[in-house]
Amino acid sequence: SVRARWRGRIRGGPAEAWMELTAEQVNTFGASPSRLFLIDARRSGVPVAVYHRFVGEAATFRVRLASLVPILEARGPQMDHTETVTIFNDLCFVAPARLADPSIRWEEVDARSARATFTRGRETIAAELRFGEDGQLVDFVSDDRSRSSADGRTFTRTRWSTPLREPRAFGPLRLPSRGEARWHAPDGTSWVYIELELLGLAYDPPPP
Repeated sequence: SVRARWRGRIRGGPAEAWMELTAEQVNTFGASPSRLFLIDARRSGVPVAVYHRFVGEAATFRVRLASLVPILEARGPQMDHTETVTIFNDLCFVAPARLADPSIRWEEVDARSARATFTRGRETIAAELRFGEDGQLVDFVSDDRSRSSADGRTFTRTRWSTPLREPRAFGPLRLPSRGEARWHAPDGTSWVYIELELLGLAYDPPPP
């Protein structure tokens, strides 16, 4: 398992204001990887809690004002597929030792990129990983993630990427310390909806 702490900012759309955030995340790995990701942010001074949960076969995404009033809840098969992409992105970002797992199939694209196919339970997703000259991961691109509507009832398959930068030491590991997530429109435009800085990592068991 791995526990991560973050800070950054988030917004709901390209025309919306940014909200500062802190976040905590716990992932477990094995036959059925799980993911818990809790964001604490503020909108016009009001606390906003954003919670991703993927345990077993069901993924959920909830947003609540003041941690009490639900304003969005998403679930269902498309949510499960979307969050499988997110779990694989976590593997690449904060738990790269797990990339040798037999649930992942690899195909070379060119000297600095590879296509990976990842299976978790009944879901199989694909992504392209891109690397810099130093071998560090610099981007992750997938067409298997969906963006939910404002009420969480409908989903639209949309290209998703997470550019990464500023690698630094986290214990014995050297990993990117900053990243962002982008939605890419069919016309080629894109917009960033979250920016994150990795503050700390704790592994169980600790890496050698």
